Amino acid sequence: MNRIEIPEDYEDRLDAARQAAARLPAGPARDAVHRALAAAPDRGRYERAADLAERGRVLTEELSARTFDGTDPGRVAWVRLDHLGRLRTLALSPTVDRLGNRAVADAIEAAWTGAEKARSEHVLDLERAHRDLLAARLPDRKGDELRDRVAACAGDRFTHTPGDGFCSAEVDVEGRLTGFDFLAPNATVGTDCEALSARATAAIQAAQAHARETLGAVLSHDAG
Repeated sequence: MNRIEIPEDYEDRLDAARQAAARLPAGPARDAVHRALAAAPDRGRYERAADLAERGRVLTEELSARTFDGTDPGRVAWVRLDHLGRLRTLALSPTVDRLGNRAVADAIEAAWTGAEKARSEHVLDLERAHRDLLAARLPDRKGDELRDRVAACAGDRFTHTPGDGFCSAEVDVEGRLTGFDFLAPNATVGTDCEALSARATAAIQAAQAHARETLGAVLSHDAG
């Protein structure tokens, strides 16, 4: 972040401006100058704001580089999400050929839940560790409006099923997995674990792409 350096004689300049304003004739112009001078931040207040902004920038950069992992109790599936909840990797155990379609699909859903939990807990840890950043947050009507728009779409679902009907993935508007199924008979028996992982990954990422497109439209829509 490019910090604006406050001149060493900042306070002297403010005093001089106040004295000059006092010599202005009474009227709207003098009132406007007085309001502007009253709103001028003191040095300490500016430095505190700049420090908070820098900390916020660093935390945002660190969070954007994080990934979050989850697995199911039987360690059949492993899921890795980025900080926005987008699927990065999905791996399956070689033992999937001994399990049925539903068992493996359940394992994927459970692994996803674990990764989402890790992501949520990390955000909560950041909030607890940096309460002063949250306390310094200014009212943000536009941000509140955007959150309301997303909340209004919380019940929407986005599904992708490949042309051959091998599997199907469903996500919500923020890309969270809400359902997964293998539709082809004995899909987990007749496909090796790496190919199965690739097919499942492609279906989920395609569903997330649909959701992301809709979310982008919701956030960019002119509320007026």
